[in-house]
Amino acid sequence: MRALIHELPYERPLASGRYVYSEDGAATGALETWRLTAALEGYRFLRVDLDARAASRDSALYHLILDEADRCERLKFRFFRPGLQIVGDVLFAAETAILTREVNGERFESQCPFPAQALFWFPASAGLSLLTGVPSGTPRPALTLRQAEQFALWPVTLSASEGAAQTLEIMGQSISTRPLTVRWEDEERTMWIDEYNWPVRVQRRDLTATETRYMRHA
Repeated sequence: MRALIHELPYERPLASGRYVYSEDGAATGALETWRLTAALEGYRFLRVDLDARAASRDSALYHLILDEADRCERLKFRFFRPGLQIVGDVLFAAETAILTREVNGERFESQCPFPAQALFWFPASAGLSLLTGVPSGTPRPALTLRQAEQFALWPVTLSASEGAAQTLEIMGQSISTRPLTVRWEDEERTMWIDEYNWPVRVQRRDLTATETRYMRHA
């Protein structure tokens, strides 16, 4: 997979996988490869390569740093499309999220409140893993990195509802999952979450992302 920051010798692999995207049952050509590693002092790194060049000509790379309390500390990203390149950095500090980005070389900066109880996710199926612990029926303040408008921080109120346990066939194996649907504004995502609190399938309207190379490391 491609990565913004390559793994360093002290990192320990925790999990990895690849989502294949399909629409109405037909593969779109979009792939999302991800890798989660452990670093020093309880930190973790989540790397995501969302390659939709065969579907929409878009391509995005993400590198998320989570601290020892599972709070987002920093997200670096890069987005490509013919005629458009965005290099971005989201820094979380003192209950504030600060976004800096360069759009075809032109620099922009913005910021949003990010209180201690707020949630954050970025626009990828692996990014939605940051929401798998949302309690059902309790609205929460949240902040997302919205891809529209050439990427922007977007504060929303997030709600979730959990369904009955389901068994899915993933990579030829039966996996017990719990469905969790998250909603904000006019958007909705349903995730099927495994015993490790990871979404093995994500549904958005007619678009589905399904794990095909999921691996947990000892």
